[in-house]
Amino acid sequence: MSNRLAVFAVVVAGLSLYTVYPSDQRSFLTSLSTLLLGFLIGLIVAETPLASPIQELCGLTSRHPDKVGLDIIHASQEHEGKTAKKQLDQRVMYGLQHAFLNLEVTGWWFNMGLWDRERVPTMRFQDACRALVEKVTSHLDITSSSHILDVGFGCGDQDVYMAQLHKPARITGITIEPIQHHAAQDLVKRTPTPGTDIHLYVADASKLPQFLESTPDLFTPSTDRLFSHVVSIDSAYHYNTRAAFLKNAAQVLQPNTGRLALADMILAKPPPTSGLGLSIFKTVFNAMEVPYVNMTMMDQYRQDLEDAGFIDIEIECIEDNVFSGLANHIENQTSRFGGMVGPGVKWTYLALAKGLWWLDRSKWLHFVVVRARNGPRPSSS
Repeated sequence: MSNRLAVFAVVVAGLSLYTVYPSDQRSFLTSLSTLLLGFLIGLIVAETPLASPIQELCGLTSRHPDKVGLDIIHASQEHEGKTAKKQLDQRVMYGLQHAFLNLEVTGWWFNMGLWDRERVPTMRFQDACRALVEKVTSHLDITSSSHILDVGFGCGDQDVYMAQLHKPARITGITIEPIQHHAAQDLVKRTPTPGTDIHLYVADASKLPQFLESTPDLFTPSTDRLFSHVVSIDSAYHYNTRAAFLKNAAQVLQPNTGRLALADMILAKPPPTSGLGLSIFKTVFNAMEVPYVNMTMMDQYRQDLEDAGFIDIEIECIEDNVFSGLANHIENQTSRFGGMVGPGVKWTYLALAKGLWWLDRSKWLHFVVVRARNGPRPSSS
């Protein structure tokens, strides 16, 4: 018997006695819950078949590096993987620790992507993300003198790609997440973008005019303090509120010629009207950090754009090439990498995949690409 198994036995035995001889004030349910707690504690510290996943879930252990590689084998060769795990106690020189050397990070992309339905099983996530950026920013008349404001730039990959694709004079990006700003700054420093200056800031999408006022070096002295383009890819539905963001975007865009481009989500069906159904609906969106007020249908969405001052509005629904493609990719990644990610991350993404499959089947949401032109400045009279 191993030392940990002995500890397990002692803990369970001690708490069993505590349960068998309860005091007069102690209820049966309290005693039973104490026994179960003791059993759980014993599992955490013991070398039992259930110990490893419980330890990982509680964050009390790190995976043996060989187990990481073996989990990859296990995903495709179940019997061989299990057999190999039983042999971990044998002395090894390298095992599968070299799995680390084969990992390749090609970016920190994070949008839902535009997926080619015929190539989904083999399509790379980064390629789908680039395809969405290209879809949103094409036909915007971006030139070598353009100054783009990218609202919600993620980790900067899309700004580097836009610079390489369109070669504007300048891209200014804002995000509300400091950790993503840090990662993006690092990417921009080590990635050449000839002809395009990229400058990234931590700022609030709902306060664009204030951002311009507080950042005097955004523009060169010879230009007006307005952008030629405002872009927001797969993030505007998070803004509190999106309608306010649209009005602010119009304020910081050049009148008549300034262009807006979004990848966004709206409702495809009316929300539930019953009290319980509506409560569940609001709870789901709150959990996704999406203000419920942003979940409007097509007519209201177009009205919000018009109320903000935009004209020549184009709205294209592309959800058939978004939700199912990302769901398929998440499931493939989970199978491919097995235990290389923690249980919390794994379960989060598996739940996301299930939700995306449901969205694909139920047709509750539209994923849209929006292009619009800023109208003339309202008269001051």
